[in-house]
Amino acid sequence: MSLGNDLFVFSPSASYPRPFAAVINDHARIVHAWSSPIGQPDIETSPPSYLRGWNHVEVAPDGSLFAIVPLHALLKLAPDSTLTWRADLPAHHDLALGPHGQIYVLTEEPRPVPCTGGSHILLDNSITVLNPDGQLRDAHSLYEILTTDPDLATLITGAINRHRNAGRTADTAVLAPRLEGPNGWRRGRDISRLLRSRPGSPSDILHTNTLEILPAHPAGLWAAGDVLVSLRDLDLIAVLDLRARAVRWWWGPGELSGQHQPSAQPSGTILVFDNGRGAGRSRVLEIEPVTRTVVWQYEPGLFCEMAGGCQRLADGTILISDAQAGRALIIDRDGRERWQVQVSTHATGARSRAEFYRFSAIPGTAARHLGTGDRPARALTESRVRCQLVQTIRSAP
Repeated sequence: MSLGNDLFVFSPSASYPRPFAAVINDHARIVHAWSSPIGQPDIETSPPSYLRGWNHVEVAPDGSLFAIVPLHALLKLAPDSTLTWRADLPAHHDLALGPHGQIYVLTEEPRPVPCTGGSHILLDNSITVLNPDGQLRDAHSLYEILTTDPDLATLITGAINRHRNAGRTADTAVLAPRLEGPNGWRRGRDISRLLRSRPGSPSDILHTNTLEILPAHPAGLWAAGDVLVSLRDLDLIAVLDLRARAVRWWWGPGELSGQHQPSAQPSGTILVFDNGRGAGRSRVLEIEPVTRTVVWQYEPGLFCEMAGGCQRLADGTILISDAQAGRALIIDRDGRERWQVQVSTHATGARSRAEFYRFSAIPGTAARHLGTGDRPARALTESRVRCQLVQTIRSAP
């Protein structure tokens, strides 16, 4: 890794009510920042941690920042933090940039679905596609696509029935009067908060945390433009053809546990951060999708029960987000740790269970657009965040 050339972006969970995102270099120095309170919930409503701040941030090649105001809006901010546009929609967790400037973003809304002995209100996750100016272009229900596969339909129905048998089903007859509006089913952070407040969160079965637009698979398993998604509570990663409304490939139940950030590799394998909620230890796995086998794994000696992820960098090293411990590290393929940074945030309110959602490398083309016009945001960020470089190089155990 060549020092001084790599840039990383993250948004601290404790930045509410004026969220900010920081770009640091690999010397752990803050070199750019954005900040905006647009769309944040009123502090008087005592919003839970998953509705505060920015759920996820991503830097575009032109230096703009996409920021997800959880279950409320997607913002596009210029490098100086001025608003380029705002799309009001129940966005959450992740987005991906299409080849022609489209923005694919995860959204959710309630819908009644059949279950044994009645019906159940599910928080259906969708992939919503926006034009480059933020206008709605299309939306694709994950429930409708996933249930075209008989095995996945059984998996989803089984999860719903387990909630029902435990007395935790979200019964349509009970909740519909509170959720139906004049134009159909209501959506947004108030509705999602209501449904998630039920014991066991029975509506959140399709909780999706990752979205990636794929190139064509070398062996033809999927085509260019298909999407890779991760459904945390089903321990499932899947490749979907949005145009044909079909499942091209899936894997994970019985192997993964609460995973985050799967990504396709140039060779056709898939890298994924297995949070390991069931085992109490996290792993980085590389899966060969043709044989459906694990071909490489690394156990970094940590347990990140929620959030986090992993990303292959341009030089072949792997960036790992240990979100709950507030650190990011880079390892090589031999498991040697090449870099580590510790992040701590001075909180002005209740802390989240994770210091940040994800650390991400940003496009090299974005660097020339950063570092100007961001002084107010950078001053705020520098007053609230400490990034400490940990100078260690070690071999994997």
